[in-house]
Amino acid sequence: MKILKLKIYQETACYKKPFANKVAETYPLPPYSTIIGMFHKALQAKSGEYFPMNISVQGEYESIFSNYQNLRMYKGKEKVTAMPRNVHQLLNVNLIIHVQADDKIIEKIYQNVINGVETITLGRNEDLVRIDSIKILNKVEEVEDEDVTNTSYIPEWLADGVSGINYRLNTTYIIKEDIRQWNKVNVKYVEKNTNQNVSKALKDEEGDCIYFYNKQMPCL
Repeated sequence: MKILKLKIYQETACYKKPFANKVAETYPLPPYSTIIGMFHKALQAKSGEYFPMNISVQGEYESIFSNYQNLRMYKGKEKVTAMPRNVHQLLNVNLIIHVQADDKIIEKIYQNVINGVETITLGRNEDLVRIDSIKILNKVEEVEDEDVTNTSYIPEWLADGVSGINYRLNTTYIIKEDIRQWNKVNVKYVEKNTNQNVSKALKDEEGDCIYFYNKQMPCL
């Protein structure tokens, strides 16, 4: 399985937390489900089509601000009401994303991105992405006791002894009785420069660590 690395920039972004309806709170980094959705859009996946992939995400933003949007609330197919809501947004977001998948899937993502087959967004439809760098990695190595140099989501299976903000993030889902039932993973949101290290991790050829959420998927 190959690993693709992307460095991306967003002027603004909102990675909305589930059930945050009256106030649209945002995660500090995009959850895995949102990134998986971005890659499936790049793949032009059909409805219900899923390509297994593993995700690592790290990055930072300059600041957070709020604005108002009109929220339409529905019950079934009938519109109930509309109301303004406060939306939290991140400003000047820079992310490093690693995705691991079957070789053909990685090649297709790479080709579709560099050829501009789809408009890439991450978060809401208006949260456009600028691809600053994209490459298929040639070398990844295992490292021990490596410092956390980029603010990251570190999954539970890697986070022994690491302090941070606990999140339970969506990954993939199945549909039962027309309702999405999400698989979730426990992570710690760990900020850079907090003098913490991860006992075992992967490091790419450019010196950035990789914290894949799925322990079960084989690595390079």
